[in-house]
Amino acid sequence: MKRLVVVFVCLFCVAGAYSEATFFSPQSSSDSDIARSENDQSVYRHLTLPNALQVLLVSDPDADKAAAALDVFVGSSHDPVRRQGLAHFLEHMLFLGTDKYPEPDEYQAFIGQHGGQHNAYTSFEHTNYFFDIDPAHFEPALDRFSRFFVAPLFNADYVEREKNAVHSEYKARIKDDYRRQMDVYSQVVNPAHPAAKFSVGNLDTLADEKGQLREDLLSFYEAHYSANRMALVVLAPQPLDQLEAMVRDRFVNVPNHARQQPKHGKPLLEPGEPPKLVSVQPVREMRELSITFPLPAVDQYQREQPLAYLGNLIGHEGKGSLLWLLKNKGWAENLRAGQGISDTSGSSFSVTVGLTPDGYANWQQVLSLVFRQIDLVADEGIAQWRFDEQGALADMQFRYMEQDDPVHRVSRLANRLHQYPYTEVLRGPCRMDLFDAGLIADMASRMTADNAMVLLAAPEVETDEVTALYQVPYKVELLPEIQTVAATDLALPGKNPFIPERFSLKHPNKAAGPGLAELLVKQPDYRLWHYADHYYRAPKAQLYVAVKTPAVEGVRHAAMMDLYLRAVEYSLNETSYEAALAGLRYGINRRPDGLGFMISGFDDKLSVLSADVVDALLSTELTDERLELLRQELIRKWRNSTQDTPYIQLMREVGLLLNTTAWQPARLADELEKLDFSTFRQYVKTIFNGASLELLASGNLQAEEVKVLAQSLSKQLASSKPADWLPRGIARVAPGEKIKTPMSVPHKDAGILRYYQGRDDSVAEAARFMFLRQLIKSPFFHELRTEQQLGYVVAAVDQGLDRVPGFGLLVQSPSAPLARLEQAIDQFLDTYAEQLAAMPSDEFERHRASILTGLTERPKSLAEQSGRFWASIDLRDYQFDMRQQLIVEVQSLTHAQMLEVYRDVVVAAGFSMQVDTSAGDFMSGSGLAKERDIYRLPEKM
Repeated sequence: MKRLVVVFVCLFCVAGAYSEATFFSPQSSSDSDIARSENDQSVYRHLTLPNALQVLLVSDPDADKAAAALDVFVGSSHDPVRRQGLAHFLEHMLFLGTDKYPEPDEYQAFIGQHGGQHNAYTSFEHTNYFFDIDPAHFEPALDRFSRFFVAPLFNADYVEREKNAVHSEYKARIKDDYRRQMDVYSQVVNPAHPAAKFSVGNLDTLADEKGQLREDLLSFYEAHYSANRMALVVLAPQPLDQLEAMVRDRFVNVPNHARQQPKHGKPLLEPGEPPKLVSVQPVREMRELSITFPLPAVDQYQREQPLAYLGNLIGHEGKGSLLWLLKNKGWAENLRAGQGISDTSGSSFSVTVGLTPDGYANWQQVLSLVFRQIDLVADEGIAQWRFDEQGALADMQFRYMEQDDPVHRVSRLANRLHQYPYTEVLRGPCRMDLFDAGLIADMASRMTADNAMVLLAAPEVETDEVTALYQVPYKVELLPEIQTVAATDLALPGKNPFIPERFSLKHPNKAAGPGLAELLVKQPDYRLWHYADHYYRAPKAQLYVAVKTPAVEGVRHAAMMDLYLRAVEYSLNETSYEAALAGLRYGINRRPDGLGFMISGFDDKLSVLSADVVDALLSTELTDERLELLRQELIRKWRNSTQDTPYIQLMREVGLLLNTTAWQPARLADELEKLDFSTFRQYVKTIFNGASLELLASGNLQAEEVKVLAQSLSKQLASSKPADWLPRGIARVAPGEKIKTPMSVPHKDAGILRYYQGRDDSVAEAARFMFLRQLIKSPFFHELRTEQQLGYVVAAVDQGLDRVPGFGLLVQSPSAPLARLEQAIDQFLDTYAEQLAAMPSDEFERHRASILTGLTERPKSLAEQSGRFWASIDLRDYQFDMRQQLIVEVQSLTHAQMLEVYRDVVVAAGFSMQVDTSAGDFMSGSGLAKERDIYRLPEKM
């Protein structure tokens, strides 16, 4: 439910930015100054260092990882016009060596060898750097991290090389329809606005004319990377005083150039310009109508949140809503509404409707209905009780918010320190407690056709121009006059019936550790697992249900099952949307052995939503016209998967070829296209024949109530004579077989995935493959990405399937042909055999410790813990001890044993399967074989 982002902004931290130094605190703050949720046991301290750098220290004694993030209040909007993409390029370059640690891969290797991860991103106004690591190695990691902002080298050799990585990133997503729409937007917005710039960068914008690129990089760093425009967050189990000493010793050296935050002061659309209709031809088969309204800045209205309020009502999906009406007419598949661009100079609000083909044919009426909905909200929807309900829901989410991974926490908080007073850095996005009817009305009054830019995307649109960067066909013309349409069915939402009323804990005594789920009931037709939470102490729960049925035998059944589940989702949309607003979500999916659904959130109304889901599973009946719309929606989704980036398709293909109960999207689409609905309706009647259930009830639920719930579910969904549970099969490739599978991918990049399959499905083999990937991943990335610059996507990826371990070596390149990628991988593997043999014992032990750090990391939330239990049940790990078994195996492996595994698996046997793009656009006309060499794998129905 992507639409919920506009309501619970507190969950996703989407907010605007503030000018520099707006929220400087005293030199040090008290922990009690910072508003926090009830379950947050961390201790906080806010500092402002002598160089004006803001710091938030977080001591969490339960943290298994330490993490740090630094957010610089500079982004792509600050790129010089003649050097577009420079902020993003600087983000890449900062990792490649500093005065104290000059080797370009030193930081990455250190993080990787101590159980950590690292990354960064560049957005419109921010650049955010972050990492996590085993707490014992946090201080030396922080030392390395700090030097990026004190004395980076910007080595000239790597300036030349790394711009190729930026170019590869640009080329890798050149067919991404979102980026392509942004490319068109940049052509039609006010050319003086930063949104008119190209944010990614490529070889043209980063051309090194007369050796000037490095000088431009240094100038940009000097101009913007100033301590007073930075915010640092560190989180670790160490005490606050120790963390403060670590930070002061290192980050006080970050230079403060006293830079002021630039303000462009330009409107998004040129003043006086008539409203425009922009038609865009997408790569995928998609149809979309998007209306963007430029608005004044809203950053100062943190407690009023006028755009969140309007987004909730305009984007609502309950009965009587705009989406409900458009779906009933067969014109829309989805809708989202909410804040878009936001900075100190202005903001925007967008309404986007995913259209059906018939909706595209009637797009002007759809547009009229959007404006009718806006008028309805402005005229009748601005009410204190509605605002109070939205505010209460946001506050409820904050009060009972569960913790996330440390690395995500620090990244978000570092960004927020530029946006909120430090006292509100945790609560700020969830605070909505100051109703201003006039402010909301003023924003709504600006959402008119005269103040709009309308984008219409569809394969059928007429175009007369093509953008230079992404080669997007488009056309700009005056927006036709909008006709008024009657919409008597539109209605504003009533009070939400899913708002929880009880938050008491049913297991109030705090436990020292999470404990385990237990098998509560074992019957022929169902098994019930129960986890009574005494550890996370949240008034929440998760219910997992697997309906195991013979009704998914073969690709035809799988396609019909997907259509059936899509129909169930459609019938539940209004109900599930309101439940989600109240913090109770559901998901439903086809499984290899049947179907499954999950409900997660506040436990008070969990049984109510569960009953609604079961009712929809058993009684959904749709007309042929509605089924046809859903069928075409699924077919488009499956056909569009051929437009995914090559590396995504390669990874997906390996799993689909080896999993005997999974099928390529094209095969599913073929089956659905030839399906008649009488056959489908007959199939639906058989879905629960022979069904049995596997259930997990986890969290704030007592044993007796979950027994009652499980018994009710079994009576409704299970069969009195359950069929045998279907085994899930993974095709095994004989050692040395080396199956090659060329794919036809309509993308100019070449791609290759070398897959290595475990020799058996034992825990010992899983540990060996885990260790193998850990050893290979950093040097593989450094050699093929950093040194050879073969592509932006270079990785050693986990490719375990069910209990069969596996890993893959993945490369996607915009410049190198497939033969070059194969050669580079082969050369790396030959050379690495020698490196592994010569690896010092301390380095080998660091790799072991890195794996153990990941394996011993505890779930951060009840939802994560429940998901881990369910994954164990799915893998038939009914003692929930596979992770502990892996730990024991990893602890026992020796350097000599891993060298033998490498020589046996990688050198002697070689890859099990190679999936590549040799049948695609990159190699068109090369004469390479187009046939798929997969005849050795079991034939699937």
